[in-house]
Amino acid sequence: MNSPGADIISLFRNKAPVPLGPEFPPSLAAIGLPAVIENYAHELSESLQVPYEMVLCNFFGVLSAASQRKFCVQVKEGYCESLNLYLLSPLPPGERKSAVTQSVRKPLLHWEKEQEGKYGSLAQEAQSKRLTLERAIEHRRNQAARAKTAQARNAMWQEIQELEAELPEPVHVPRLLADDITPECLAQLMEQQGECLAVIEAEGGLFDTFAGRYSQMPNLDLILKAFSGEPCRVDRKHGQHIGLNHPLLTICVTTQPDVLRSMASNSVFRGRGFLARFLFFYGKSRLGFRLAEPPSVAAATEQAFSTKIESLLSLRSGTGDRPPQTLTLTPGAYEIWKDFFYGVEAQLRPGQRLEHLTDWAGKLPGQVVRLAGLLHLASSSSVDISLDSSVMQAAAALGNRLTGHALFAFHDMGCDEPSACARNALDWIKGRHVERFSLRDCQRAIRGRFPKKKQIQQGIGMLEEHGYIVSVPVPSSGPGRPPGPNYVVHPAVHAAASCSDGVPSQPTQRDTYCFATCVPVGAGEGGKPPFDPSFNAREKEAV
Repeated sequence: MNSPGADIISLFRNKAPVPLGPEFPPSLAAIGLPAVIENYAHELSESLQVPYEMVLCNFFGVLSAASQRKFCVQVKEGYCESLNLYLLSPLPPGERKSAVTQSVRKPLLHWEKEQEGKYGSLAQEAQSKRLTLERAIEHRRNQAARAKTAQARNAMWQEIQELEAELPEPVHVPRLLADDITPECLAQLMEQQGECLAVIEAEGGLFDTFAGRYSQMPNLDLILKAFSGEPCRVDRKHGQHIGLNHPLLTICVTTQPDVLRSMASNSVFRGRGFLARFLFFYGKSRLGFRLAEPPSVAAATEQAFSTKIESLLSLRSGTGDRPPQTLTLTPGAYEIWKDFFYGVEAQLRPGQRLEHLTDWAGKLPGQVVRLAGLLHLASSSSVDISLDSSVMQAAAALGNRLTGHALFAFHDMGCDEPSACARNALDWIKGRHVERFSLRDCQRAIRGRFPKKKQIQQGIGMLEEHGYIVSVPVPSSGPGRPPGPNYVVHPAVHAAASCSDGVPSQPTQRDTYCFATCVPVGAGEGGKPPFDPSFNAREKEAV
């Protein structure tokens, strides 16, 4: 006699549910990147036992910080791309994110230390002199305000003008990096540093600050405009006017996935295109499989990386009337980029892969140009202004794979409305242990976020397509409109929820097998550890 579980599973043709959303994105290894990038990224990832993609993300951040003001790429007449990037590598705690960031930033920090030794005393001397003269000027102003005659006031004004003429120009120690900084301070610091700065960090505190940690009001204007170098004017009631003509900012953050999800829940971040400016780098977690005595990074590999960054930092930056050096595409490279552009454009059409990701994908061809420019600088022993087809081919291949990473990222953030509705409905089913329900039941449960019936229908349809539920007809009890169908939940959904020790999980083939045969599942075996897609493969082998 068949068990009740087996009878229910027969409604699903004895198949397990298919996980919602895209598969875990493909590895970024074996693309054919320049040796200085590929060798260092592989060796550092092995040395620290971390995902290769996280190291690669940080490497691009450092490369961008070193060259963003010095070069731009001209794709065609009237169209140029700068070389700054916004990068995110989301990984859970315990993945040694700080160790990666500290290792990769070494050349930048070494350069900053050199500049401090060269200009630090000059900056301190100029500041001291300015403070003294400003105090003297303030004293003269007070005297002028108390003067009883115009002649006395004019004498004070004359002295004030002479003192103001003696004020030395501020000397700012050159910097590349910022950390926990407010939007107003970022604008001021960028003005001091040639309108160019980078944030390369292992935590996402910057996002909390710009979301309104101190002001309770999101302030994204500068961070949005600094992606493409748009002019930005900052005027505050009690502050100094700051005018930035061509600000460029590099952001590289290896934050925790929860930070990314909280950003997605803020309508300002997604609605104003903030998240659409980022490239996402996901890597498979190595937790549970790490070596206690991994190989170290070869001295020659680390030296080659440091030398490349130092050589870029030694070049003059484009500021004021001195524009950045322009890299141009060879005819072959332009044809490869054009083919890539048309390929992305086709995927933006209704029903295609990127139809729900137009804000991010619309910027992808330009992002590929930026990646190509950085790859070109990393691969050239000397500065060559012609960017060839091999470099563009590698950048296009990287762009194609990063598309999968972006699809995974936006799905994980719940920015795709049908997927978000399906996930909310699935959470309700698991949380209330629902085994059978109607469309109206589901609508009542999650209508706070999805008030429209069409939204619920899309979410329920996605759950049905992925095998989480199956519709069963409800017999009519009399005249009038026939009732809508009910939905039966796959037993594996609750089997996974009951044995995952509180870890959200997608049901697996093993859950289906164990429920149908009434075999209990061991603690944790039905769950999927976050960001470890290889777990399901190992689980199937066990079955």
